[in-house]
Amino acid sequence: MQALIIAAVGDIHSPRFLPLFLKSLSNITVNPDVFILLGDIVEKNNIEALSPVYQAVKEKFKNVPVLGVFGNEEYRGFEREYYAKYPEISWLNDELKVISLKGLKTCIVGTRGALDKPTPWQVANIPGILEYYRDLPGRIVGLLRQCKDYAADITVLASHYGVSYSNLKGEKPSIHPFLASQRMSEAVRPELVDLVIHAHAHNAVVEYTLVNNVPVYNASLPGRGRVVIIEVKPRRSVLNWLVKPR
Repeated sequence: MQALIIAAVGDIHSPRFLPLFLKSLSNITVNPDVFILLGDIVEKNNIEALSPVYQAVKEKFKNVPVLGVFGNEEYRGFEREYYAKYPEISWLNDELKVISLKGLKTCIVGTRGALDKPTPWQVANIPGILEYYRDLPGRIVGLLRQCKDYAADITVLASHYGVSYSNLKGEKPSIHPFLASQRMSEAVRPELVDLVIHAHAHNAVVEYTLVNNVPVYNASLPGRGRVVIIEVKPRRSVLNWLVKPR
């Protein structure tokens, strides 16, 4: 059974970690089937700084589809500017996309994600953010169920924020609620999703963990020091399920 190869990275904060990203990209020796950007691609909404990131990916992997989710550094309200400037990136903003990769119907749900505690700035500047974070897990469950309606062979959840505290070791426990949402683990169920990838936790030392028996990867560039490469096979039964790092 063929495996998909997924390349994933977040927290490039271009131009801050751009040299590290370019070095990591040059060291990749496999050809991924899809490349996923997990938010905080740029620093402080510097929309132009995404250009060298995207160009480097396309020069390295000419025919590989690139998907992206927004992070907190891609400011809310500016999504249309990213769509217009980088239309070649399939942006997923609480949305799903079904694509055929190696003949496998692959459903990818993309989101900024939720936090257990919004930052004080978010509370002061983003109307309705508490309700949004409260309701998002249910919305994501609905999108993942739609993936099943499409009879997807593989379902992936790509989030900027974390979906559990279990792979945040290395971060101060006091800030865990500002890095992830424990309630998002309601969506991380083996009958709904095969793989979860996120970023945002720069200092977390755990690359992946299991949440409800689903692999959850932290692909934050400062934490990993590289683009994360993951192989995933269709999980038609527990016996033939495989998700492993490369």
